[in-house]
Amino acid sequence: MGDHTPSTGSSQADHSMLEDITSKISQMLSQAPTPTTQEPVAVPIGIKLDDTNYGLWSQVVEMYISGRDKWGYINGDLPQPPETDPNFRKWRTENAVVKGWLINSMDPKLIGSYIRFPTAKAVWDAIAATYFDGTDTLQVYDLKRRVTRLKQGGGPIETYYNTLQGLWREIDFRRQNPMRCEADIQKYNSMIQEDRVYTFLDGLDDRLDKIRADVLQLQPFPTVEQAYSHVCREDLRQTVMLAKEETISSMVMVSKGGQKSQQQPSLQIIKPSTLTKQKNQADVGGCTHCGNQKHTKDTCFKLHGYLD
Repeated sequence: MGDHTPSTGSSQADHSMLEDITSKISQMLSQAPTPTTQEPVAVPIGIKLDDTNYGLWSQVVEMYISGRDKWGYINGDLPQPPETDPNFRKWRTENAVVKGWLINSMDPKLIGSYIRFPTAKAVWDAIAATYFDGTDTLQVYDLKRRVTRLKQGGGPIETYYNTLQGLWREIDFRRQNPMRCEADIQKYNSMIQEDRVYTFLDGLDDRLDKIRADVLQLQPFPTVEQAYSHVCREDLRQTVMLAKEETISSMVMVSKGGQKSQQQPSLQIIKPSTLTKQKNQADVGGCTHCGNQKHTKDTCFKLHGYLD
């Protein structure tokens, strides 16, 4: 019995020491910096916010941030915790990452207006308040004016089409389909598509007149994407044919140039009798002494006598 009591005291002491060590380790881990995403702050998003593209920019940025499971820093689902909270350091780091994504997706001239906001949500809300007030009447007017004035102007069809699509997306963002019934929604969208086909075709260069007429005759009436596909094929055909004609023309010119270079000047020896004959033929006046057209005064027998 005397030996059992010290053994029990030693066991309790060891257990107490183990609990103390475990508590200290847990406390150290809670205070240590929490590993965060390895993605750098300045990750390129691929679009820069400017004074004209908020609608497109906001959609791209939302997809980008949501795809990295950080949208809570924008919509308020992950609010700032108290500084005494063990998760505060992690939140501060990830908030800075998301804020960096927003700042680095702006036109450089805009950065100074938003860099001082403390949170990513504050930056996002300030941008929305600046570029989207719920009505955007002036911006819609400007967008539609730019659409009606846009022409291909001899440039690439891809550039012309993509510019139109960007403007249309901005308009759609600000002027959403007002219909509620499914049938009305589809009918409204079809009308919008038809108008956009007319706009797209109207802005094409005159050399594409034929394909413009062909597209308008298609049944059922095409979407703007289908119209673009038809026009692209015709543009490619014209480009190939033009390149072929230029190649043939160049080959003909090279061939003619080679033939000219092969022609060498030659010395022609003309016999005296030939010269005399040519002179007689040119002297249409004949003999001025006797009037005979068959000889000249220099060889006139009546003047110089007959040969023996």
